[in-house]
Amino acid sequence: MAFAALAMMFSGGVGAIDSRGAVRAANVWTKFHPGDDIRNDIRASRVQIADLDRDGVDEVVYLLTATCIGASFDCTNDVVVMTPLRKGDPRLRPGRLDNDYMTDLWRRAEQSGYGDDTSLHVPGDVRALAIVGDRVQVTFDVVRDSPICKRSLDRGSAGPCPEPGRYRWTLSWREGALSKTREILLGRDD
Repeated sequence: MAFAALAMMFSGGVGAIDSRGAVRAANVWTKFHPGDDIRNDIRASRVQIADLDRDGVDEVVYLLTATCIGASFDCTNDVVVMTPLRKGDPRLRPGRLDNDYMTDLWRRAEQSGYGDDTSLHVPGDVRALAIVGDRVQVTFDVVRDSPICKRSLDRGSAGPCPEPGRYRWTLSWREGALSKTREILLGRDD
């Protein structure tokens, strides 16, 4: 049964994903973000399924986080959107020099039927992640000395860290892009 759904998806047909499959796909792709002595405990949480572009095909939305100690960069805290894999999908990039672990990881990623499409960094501790219609809403708390948003960095296009407080962002997704369409300050930490 699972093989038939996977074959249908790779042949260009639309396959459905259930919550267990979505969690499994998010967890497999999280393994492509190796940790080190600064960034570890990389994990997927708050996994949800939604048809964000209303085309009849479900996307998977999840929060990718990590624990960082002594980092000079923003710690991983991203809303990620996954889309179904297609035959010959460029996201599947096994290398001929991969060891057995990586070969198995690529195989499991392909079997999951989904791959990371795009992500957006959230500059605060996420309190809620919800799908509202065709939008993603993320509610989060910003604190002044957070490892999630380093105020000392030259932030470039990422913009400055918001002032401390509770925020709600509304995000829209189109293939390859996740963007903030609305920001609401729910309360300040003064």
